[in-house]
Amino acid sequence: MLKMKHCIPFLLAFCLPPLAHSQDTLGLAIAPGLTLVIAHKQTEVGLFNSLATYRTDDTSGYRGAQWIHVLQVQRGFSRQNRLSAGIDLVFANLRFGSAEEVAPYAALGSAPSPGLGIHSFSAAGLRVRYVPFIRHYEFTLQSTLYFPVAGPEKRGVLGENRVRFSIQANYATLIASGWYVVGQLSPQARFANYDNDKTTWELPLTAYLIKRVLTTASGQRLYLFANAGYYSSFEKRYKGWLRQVNWQIIAGAGAQWVFNPQWSLSLGWQGLPAYDDTLGIKKGSYGAISLGARYVGMR
Repeated sequence: MLKMKHCIPFLLAFCLPPLAHSQDTLGLAIAPGLTLVIAHKQTEVGLFNSLATYRTDDTSGYRGAQWIHVLQVQRGFSRQNRLSAGIDLVFANLRFGSAEEVAPYAALGSAPSPGLGIHSFSAAGLRVRYVPFIRHYEFTLQSTLYFPVAGPEKRGVLGENRVRFSIQANYATLIASGWYVVGQLSPQARFANYDNDKTTWELPLTAYLIKRVLTTASGQRLYLFANAGYYSSFEKRYKGWLRQVNWQIIAGAGAQWVFNPQWSLSLGWQGLPAYDDTLGIKKGSYGAISLGARYVGMR
């Protein structure tokens, strides 16, 4: 019998703290989430992918692999370049079963026996970015609302069985020539429904250190970055206050190449140095590789 908790952690790549959400005043887009608010009448298209794997901490010897794709489309609606909005579409490929049948990162293909093999359009969402202070474009707010769209038998396994809403505050600052620090606070709620009668409140805290290491004569730029964060989730006790139900510490590193004002590519890695026992993950077995592409169309 497969344990549900062993399948849900695959969403660590995108649905725990927004690990890869970042921005700077140059429009750096490390992965899905906060980039600079799109200019008036411009359109942004981003495709972000995360390929994750881990092994369970029990005696089953099971391994899982999931490949998540996030397609984002944003449009600028403010003449002062303070508001953009658009949609997110999330697709998931999941394989879970014996480590002899599921190789690391082998998310595509049929279901192992015994095991799971799911390939589904899993969630759709609305995203709004806003600059609240016109003199401080380095501070950005973002709001997202996701709805599950996968079939009822797939939603729980993919961790997309509830409507979720988040408000993210992001601040980027230049600390030295070519050096940036980005901080992010992203409270999120997964609302109670017929699958889960408790609303889950999540509080991710993430920080990034970004270094511009190369600028060519044609204006191309190469950035390196490292990030670390703490994620915790809470649920209401019966006739009591909220209680913490789990926590994780995340860490990552990567690079982004900006070809021109329209195109950029990013590559990153993410790990879990520490977490509580509720995840059911074997220590040192989790790893995720991310690849993202972003295009901003001309007016």
